[in-house]
Amino acid sequence: MRLFLFLIVTITLLVASCAQKSGEICRTDFGRVVVVDADDSLATILHIADTGDTLSVWPLRHAIYHYDYGDVNGDGLPEIVVGVIKKTRYWRTEDNRLFIFKLFDGQLIRPLWLGSRLGCPIVTFRIERDSTPARIISTEQCGDSVVRAMYRIKGFGPKFECYVEE
Repeated sequence: MRLFLFLIVTITLLVASCAQKSGEICRTDFGRVVVVDADDSLATILHIADTGDTLSVWPLRHAIYHYDYGDVNGDGLPEIVVGVIKKTRYWRTEDNRLFIFKLFDGQLIRPLWLGSRLGCPIVTFRIERDSTPARIISTEQCGDSVVRAMYRIKGFGPKFECYVEE
């Protein structure tokens, strides 16, 4: 099992040198969280210790369009928010989706919410880190208009709070 994990991490890091959307998401008490977007169908989130050891790996198996971080659930640790492009069981066209990952025990990458969409189809998003918990500000395509909406994590997944003027 350790050899298999080592091979996955090694291959992912080798591919990272030619990835376009790869980069550091955030720093943690244990190291740094990076995303590696190898091609249109494979991305991986890695939590790498300051020593260079890999603490956790989470393969996304989807192309990504954006990523950010923030303490969106108020537990004192940053959550990793990744925009992926995928189909869902009930919506068979590829579209922008939102995945939120937590750092379990401060180290292990685990899903917090693997959503299909917010109020309307997502164009992009950003994390507003000026409060705890942080807020998700999304840009959404609602019919013929584009709106910006604010969400907070409350219970299961993001809950709509208000529309935002920017």
